[in-house]
Amino acid sequence: MYLIDIRLKSDQVTEDQLTAHRQWFSRHFEAGDLLIVGPSKSRAQSGLILARQMARKDLDQITAEDAFYPAGADYLVNEFEAKLVADQIKGDA
Repeated sequence: MYLIDIRLKSDQVTEDQLTAHRQWFSRHFEAGDLLIVGPSKSRAQSGLILARQMARKDLDQITAEDAFYPAGADYLVNEFEAKLVADQIKGDA
């Protein structure tokens, strides 16, 4: 799995960029690539994404489709293996 911290580089973000960004993460959420998506409450102009396990090259391809990639945001990607998962997150799996 991957935890992705996206940090916009500028406060000068257009509505068109935000719309394209929202469409990007919605499309990949619906496809099952992104499991949790949301804005950061601790840091302005940033958000966090939990992505399913996949080859890193596939994640990089998904990231490259974002409206802010590559010059508009920093993408801090941390791959990890979930050892403990709360029942609320696991669902019926």
